[in-house]
Amino acid sequence: MTTGRPRATEDQLAAWRTLWRADSLLFAHLNNLLRANAGMTYFEHEVLSVLDRVGGRLRMAPLAEELMISRSGATRLVTKMEIKDGWVARTASPTDRRATWAELTPAGREALTRARPVVDTVVSTFFADHLSPGELRGVVQALNRLIEANPGKPDVECGL
Repeated sequence: MTTGRPRATEDQLAAWRTLWRADSLLFAHLNNLLRANAGMTYFEHEVLSVLDRVGGRLRMAPLAEELMISRSGATRLVTKMEIKDGWVARTASPTDRRATWAELTPAGREALTRARPVVDTVVSTFFADHLSPGELRGVVQALNRLIEANPGKPDVECGL
């Protein structure tokens, strides 16, 4: 299929493959070590972390958006965490019966606290210890540009 758009250069493809490989390796380390040492998956940790960052309570739709997953995926994940471990509780909004909130429970806060040393160790050992402070700032700047250029919506056109 020819679109008239320029092909990616070898350098661009190499950067893409390197980013994908680094992300995959870092995710695998964190997910595996969270499972082994904190009894949770990476995605369960992210739910707890998001809820903690926003003060402990968030509507399901914004939670799904923050996690970059579908609303039904967020609902399934939160339901599992509610039933299996009691780390979150789903509550109905008193003012809008259509809205469901996810709330961080005391057990969820404890689980997040237990996971913190695992996350800190993985981020240090497999990521931050290999970059200077200037390189870390550069990584943040470059990745933020990519985030801004990719709104994460399925209807965004790329010219194909």
